[in-house]
Amino acid sequence: NSVINQLKSNIKITPLKDQSSVLLLKINDPVLKKGEDILNELVKQYNLDAISDKNQISQNTKDFIDDRLRKIKSDLFLIDDKVKDFKDSKDITGLSEEFSLTLGTLKETNQRISLVRTQISLVNWIKDLLVEKSTTDQMLPTSLGFEYSSITNGINNFNELILLRDKASLNAGPKNPILMQLESQIASAKSNLLSSLSPILKSLDIQLKDLNKEANTALSSVKSIPTTERGFIDIAREQEIIASLYQYLLKKKEETEISLAVTVPNAKIIDVAYGSKIPIAPNRQTIYLMALFIGLLLPFGFVFIHNFLDNKVYSKDDISKIISVPFLGIVPSSDVAESIVVNSNDRTSTSEAFRLIRANLNFIIPKINKVSKTIFVTSTTSGEGKSFISINTAAALALSGNKVLLMGMDLRAPKINKYLNAPKNKGITNYISDSKLIFDELKFKIPNIESLDILSSGVIPPNPSELLTTDRVEFLFLEVKQKYDFIVVDTAPVNLVSDTLLIAKYADMFMYVVRANYSDKRSLVVPQELYKENKLPNIAIVLNDFDRRRDGYSGYDYDGYGYGYGYGYGATEVKKPWYRRIFS
Repeated sequence: NSVINQLKSNIKITPLKDQSSVLLLKINDPVLKKGEDILNELVKQYNLDAISDKNQISQNTKDFIDDRLRKIKSDLFLIDDKVKDFKDSKDITGLSEEFSLTLGTLKETNQRISLVRTQISLVNWIKDLLVEKSTTDQMLPTSLGFEYSSITNGINNFNELILLRDKASLNAGPKNPILMQLESQIASAKSNLLSSLSPILKSLDIQLKDLNKEANTALSSVKSIPTTERGFIDIAREQEIIASLYQYLLKKKEETEISLAVTVPNAKIIDVAYGSKIPIAPNRQTIYLMALFIGLLLPFGFVFIHNFLDNKVYSKDDISKIISVPFLGIVPSSDVAESIVVNSNDRTSTSEAFRLIRANLNFIIPKINKVSKTIFVTSTTSGEGKSFISINTAAALALSGNKVLLMGMDLRAPKINKYLNAPKNKGITNYISDSKLIFDELKFKIPNIESLDILSSGVIPPNPSELLTTDRVEFLFLEVKQKYDFIVVDTAPVNLVSDTLLIAKYADMFMYVVRANYSDKRSLVVPQELYKENKLPNIAIVLNDFDRRRDGYSGYDYDGYGYGYGYGYGATEVKKPWYRRIFS
């Protein structure tokens, strides 16, 4: 079944031209001879099927005639014996001249009677076949010589429906709608044919009576014929009529046998199947072109879709293309797990990055005519590394000989104590809410960085926004600015809460942290608006957690004077492989 279905889908049959009776058959097959044989055999089987349909009707007609010939032959033998017995009983050895003339006169009438009786016999035979219950399962004989076209047309229509029903029944069950409709049409055609036979029989009976009456009139006019010969004439006429019907059926049988022998196929083959010596598939040029096209489309499509859907910030260029906020520096990803990556002996790329940020601060801070400088660190949302940047910036400033204070003013989600593994001491919230507390009691230090003091945020208050608007906050900043060179303040994200904006007036500059491979490019509109509207003083961007491998620098020369990517001189540049350069 699968092979049949495959062949059916591969064979295409189309008219050679519109309204043309010539059909073009095509098949695509990997084996040339096989394709030719399939098409030739298909046409052969089509013609055999058509011949089989025609022969089936002719065979039914022949069988019908043979059956009638057997019966009529028996009747003919009986009438011949009757003639012989009549002659023997009446001692008739020959016919008189007048008797012969009388038979000659009745010959034409007898022939007409014979034709009418033949038609009556044929109609009765068809009627008997239709009345039989098995008729719906077989076709009716044709080419019997009916003089009435209505009978011939009815029989042809009936036989066509039988053929359609038989073909449909091969693949359909008894309850199939198409098969049931054909059965209904067959029953209707049978009923119509029977209805048309009755008036024809009546008409033929009337004709037969008239012809018999005419013959009797002609016979009665010859008075000189003896009574014996007159009786013989009746028997001879009956013999002649039966013999004529027998000869008629013999003629029809011969015609039917000839039609069986010379049945022509439905389709005439104009050209036998032939195939091209040049393969039509696969088309190598097309395949090569498609492979080249797909080979180019897939990687570029992947890169395009990836870049189109990827809204993350990865490099300084991603930031510079979108916003005009000054850029302070880049902090590459740290290879160590410590929160403080800056110390006096550390020469990693991350620690050098913070030293470069410390140097770049000198280009902004000299504009501020103050002895103590306050640097606020904020970001758009949480998780971008504010606390990490705050701690290490404060450490870098402290290692240069400055007296530095690190303040944790993210009162809602403090992280400085967690990063430094420091105990939860009292802090800013305690200082603001309790006027008896003094600053020196709250600050603490960490090892290795003596000039760095830390003031944590303290306990998490229920009303941080209200606390930040009190006079104690202003008093705190006035006090610490008298004691320290730099004050680094870790604040809350500006896009989540208003805490940072409430204390922005105490800041000399803002370090705005953007994290690579984390921050959304669309979120850069926040620092741009703050910069444009001057809501945060001296704002500058710091790109945190930059992936050095993304831009093709996989190593740094620490034996010379390298400071890492983008910081100083002597960095050893390792070029990316060609495929990374193509897709970067």
